Amino acid sequence: MNKRIFYIEVDDAAGMDAISLVKYPAVERNFLCFEDEKAPVKMAFNADKQIITGVVALADTPIYRYTEGYGEYFVIFSKETIEKMVVKYSKDGLFNSVNLQHNDEKFVDGVYLFESYLVNKDRGILPTEFADIPEGSWICSFKIEDNKLWDEIVNGKDLNGFSLQGYFDLIEGKLTDEIDELINEILE
Repeated sequence: MNKRIFYIEVDDAAGMDAISLVKYPAVERNFLCFEDEKAPVKMAFNADKQIITGVVALADTPIYRYTEGYGEYFVIFSKETIEKMVVKYSKDGLFNSVNLQHNDEKFVDGVYLFESYLVNKDRGILPTEFADIPEGSWICSFKIEDNKLWDEIVNGKDLNGFSLQGYFDLIEGKLTDEIDELINEILE
């Protein structure tokens, strides 16, 4: 296999336009579902949490891609690019822009981002469930109010994780020994 790598770049024109709930997340990390947990809230009211948490972008990790124009290749989001991407996504007011399987005809309502953080060990931002995630990776939690969608997520057949969606610049990179080793682990 030709081990071409491209670094993702974000600028004023390039960036994310949605987070997609997908069957096969490119980051190869399924989200965690928190269900059937009851939490007391004001006025003695109990509510189901219906929360999903997962990795949206892995920092400095090769992710396999295939397109007709490029063939087989790997993309890498640096932690600096992820931070720029998240800031731009927030600035553009897109935190609740969520669709299914990257289908722009299937944007969903009743799905709200309420936690978004970049793994930063120096600041103590590293959930135990994601202890093996590289520094600078992006993790999000969404509240799912749509019960039908929640059932699809809990079912785990078609919606298993997050995938970011947008327009990005690809900058061809040099294959280093470290990246080659990561790619070999992925291919195994």
